[in-house]
Amino acid sequence: MHNVWMTPPTFLRHAVLLACALTAEVAAQSYAPDYFRQFQASTAMDMVNRLPGFTFDGGNAGRGVAGNVLINGKRPAAKNDALGDVLGRIPTAAVERIEVINGGANGIDMLGYPTVANLLLKQMDLVSMSTIASTSILRDGSLTPSLEGNYSLKRGDQNITALLSRSRSPDMAQGLGTRTTVFTGPTPAAQVRVAGAGVAENTAVKLGYGQDLLDGQLTWNGALLPWTYQSQASFDAASHSLTSNDNAGHTREQGLTYSRDLAHRASIDLKALYRSSETSAESATVTGSDTSHAYTNTSATEQVLGGQVSWQAADGVVVRGGLERAVNTNETSASYQANAWVQESRIEGQLSSAWQVDSSLSAEAGLKVAHSSLTVGADQPEAKAHVYPKPRLRLSLSPLPSLQLRLRVEREVNQLNFGDAAAYFDPANKAIRDDYPDLAPAKTWLCEGAIEYKFWERGTAMLSYTQSHISDAVDRMPVRTVANTYDVAGNIGDASADSVTGLLNLPTDNLALPQGLLKLSTTWRSSSITDPVTLATRRLSGETPLSWRVEFSQDLPQQRTNWGISVDNGWSNDSWQVAERDTSSGSGWARAFVNYKPLPNLMVTLELNNLAGRTITYDRMHYAADRLAGGVDFVEHNITRTQPFAMLRVRRDW
Repeated sequence: MHNVWMTPPTFLRHAVLLACALTAEVAAQSYAPDYFRQFQASTAMDMVNRLPGFTFDGGNAGRGVAGNVLINGKRPAAKNDALGDVLGRIPTAAVERIEVINGGANGIDMLGYPTVANLLLKQMDLVSMSTIASTSILRDGSLTPSLEGNYSLKRGDQNITALLSRSRSPDMAQGLGTRTTVFTGPTPAAQVRVAGAGVAENTAVKLGYGQDLLDGQLTWNGALLPWTYQSQASFDAASHSLTSNDNAGHTREQGLTYSRDLAHRASIDLKALYRSSETSAESATVTGSDTSHAYTNTSATEQVLGGQVSWQAADGVVVRGGLERAVNTNETSASYQANAWVQESRIEGQLSSAWQVDSSLSAEAGLKVAHSSLTVGADQPEAKAHVYPKPRLRLSLSPLPSLQLRLRVEREVNQLNFGDAAAYFDPANKAIRDDYPDLAPAKTWLCEGAIEYKFWERGTAMLSYTQSHISDAVDRMPVRTVANTYDVAGNIGDASADSVTGLLNLPTDNLALPQGLLKLSTTWRSSSITDPVTLATRRLSGETPLSWRVEFSQDLPQQRTNWGISVDNGWSNDSWQVAERDTSSGSGWARAFVNYKPLPNLMVTLELNNLAGRTITYDRMHYAADRLAGGVDFVEHNITRTQPFAMLRVRRDW
């Protein structure tokens, strides 16, 4: 590990010298709407999915992780709006062109990605509307209909968007199965037949408004998202039992952004965000004449204020600086624990610079410094504040227009789980933790190298290797007293992790399948950490060692159709508690779809999902005392078989 962190300076020196000797031309590639007519694209999302050699990444809006598509050089502001959904509401008529940028150009913020797509909208008046009606079709013939309407108005410098949707979807992780429990003592094995079903209902109201103000662009967005989820599971054993869950909640969000150019090739971006959410979960179990109830109520808020200044100091050199303050509050009351109130306050400053050294070499170096403090319980003293520096360095070298080499060295700091923090710092647990340090977030140093090769028109082959060193990893750990051993979340030490990812986008035009694209992706993962109970080496909890996915799609413009299939290998991972080892796995998922456009403004889609019928298993190995002492007292095996289902969707653009 030490050698990995010592070698980058030498590598950088040779890389820069090599790059200065190269003259390969690497520029942003531009694609006009005419290019996408062969694919019958209706929305900006259709266009992005067909960009040659580009793989869409939607990021994670909820955690503030940007995707790899910008709109007019900026990321969408709303956290409750997935990037794919935003692009799906933009009609092709509003798009002037899409630029695919490798390594950074013209001051574009690459958002941590080696390649981004910049969607440039036309400066024109435009009114667009769309309606989407869909339904799931289950094996028993039941339907779960959904309806969505979108409206967009662009007139002069004003933009208005509105969305109203109501959806109903089945919980496809539920189904028929069995639970088998094998005891080590004289108690005979027990088997229970399980039948479960659940349905979620979601409503969304989203509004957006933007206009020019003081030589800049002001944008406001708001959202109201109520939802419900209900499920039932019956357990047929010696005594029949029925468990029901009734969950409901809503999220509200308001966001404000302002951007404008300043003098001397500088610009400023300001943002303000407020989110609040309420969640209530109630469950009841009826066994014979006995009934038990449980509830959990959660209230959370998030407040964010931030600003960033960008300055193009010279041709190919951009400097950025910014400051952000965020306050997150979470309050939980439950039938099984005392009320918990947690608040995290964070101030983060950043300074970075991106250089387009020449046509073949680009680099970015930056430093973020976060000051974070945690308060648990309104009447409790504030926990110790921490300062976390997060440096990063990214290099992109293109010795040939079709070849790109990338290096990334970065320090990341995870966010603490509020539930873990509340349990760790509450008075009862604090009393037994006198000899233990305060809970701290995990920190990761990672070094990633990648090579990417583009061939033909739409072909891409990429291979990357990532090595990570994690300090203060968070997992379940024992806290031992004279009388008891407690199972709690805590920092369990250092860990190492490695992953190798391969990606191949293979056009099939030369393989007797015109306008077809075969996508192959796979990731192998390995990790090592010392188990806090047994002191033996094991994997990180929740890690799937191998995942892969195969996709094929083909456009048939003469038939006004495109179709595709995909299959993956599901998942399998382990997690460890003080007195338990759990294994969760799901078999592969297969999907097929066909899109048909009988009219230019009408799209009919049929999807067949879960074609192989996914099998989900969950195994528990429980110990009488703990895993160090050994002595398994029972093993529980749960298996659920889910059913295939279809989805029919009709979209009409107006």
